[in-house]
Amino acid sequence: MEENKKLYSQRAIAITTYLGGPLAAGVLIRENYKTLEKGKQGKYAFIIGVVSTIIIFVGIFLIPEKIINKIPNVLIPIVYTGIISLIVEKIQGADLKSYKENNQKFQSLWKAAGI
Repeated sequence: MEENKKLYSQRAIAITTYLGGPLAAGVLIRENYKTLEKGKQGKYAFIIGVVSTIIIFVGIFLIPEKIINKIPNVLIPIVYTGIISLIVEKIQGADLKSYKENNQKFQSLWKAAGI
């Protein structure tokens, strides 16, 4: 891992995902992979974030207005945030846990939320 580089925590990724959607999550996951010197996986994470964002927007526009008005505004972001949190745990959980156990400092939540 490069010196002076920090990872984004799972919590930071979840908050950013809720605020910015799957694209923002893809950016942070890509940054983590770059820091871990796994650039190829980072590229895939970013592409998946872009595709997921497009699918969500298209899906929302295809849902009839009668139905979409009955869905609470926070429901869709909560669902994709939960899904992405599970994915992050699966793909980067071990690296993030090891990073924390070695008393490394994570990127600030404010920097993550700014994404």
